[in-house]
Amino acid sequence: MAQTGTNIAAREQLYRAGFTAAVVVVICNLPLGLILFELLKVVNRRLALLALLFIVVAATIEAVNVFNYMTPLFTLTLPEYTSAFRPNELQALARGANRLIGYGFSVSLTFFGVFCGLTGYLIIRSRFLPATIGILMVTAGVYYWISSFVLFLALPHIPDLFRWVTLIAESTLALWLLIVGVNEAKWRAQVQALQSGGAQRQR
Repeated sequence: MAQTGTNIAAREQLYRAGFTAAVVVVICNLPLGLILFELLKVVNRRLALLALLFIVVAATIEAVNVFNYMTPLFTLTLPEYTSAFRPNELQALARGANRLIGYGFSVSLTFFGVFCGLTGYLIIRSRFLPATIGILMVTAGVYYWISSFVLFLALPHIPDLFRWVTLIAESTLALWLLIVGVNEAKWRAQVQALQSGGAQRQR
């Protein structure tokens, strides 16, 4: 922690850039959730709405947890701290906040994991996105849950190799939507079927 503290204090602007990047990620999660809700509500509106709720909660927890990111910097650099505590005490305080970042992020991932699972299920059920992407998203959600509870319960560490499934799943979905997009004809057919079913129920 002594070397970590030195690095943080010496590279304050780089550390602040990391904080800013974390805030941008949280901001992007909200429109992401809304976009996927609008796309997938034709499959099952209630499940799509539930997925939106889970990503909003995940983003909220992640946003609050970002404050833990800044705590070590303040602890190690503010005159009020540096004049009141010895270096080893400052390092101990900073380490506690640094450990909380991981726990807070894992709490947000338990909610984000449910979002991934629900989104994956809706993609599998849809006919306008590849089911393979849905399977990958469900797998990513399961991994987020397992890795979070491994941390909470102090269980043996999961090999980093399994983390790649989350990167592959989320990147594949993002790139597919950006480059290929949904099968518009099939999506519109489901919209029309949904509207026709609603009109018949009203009669």
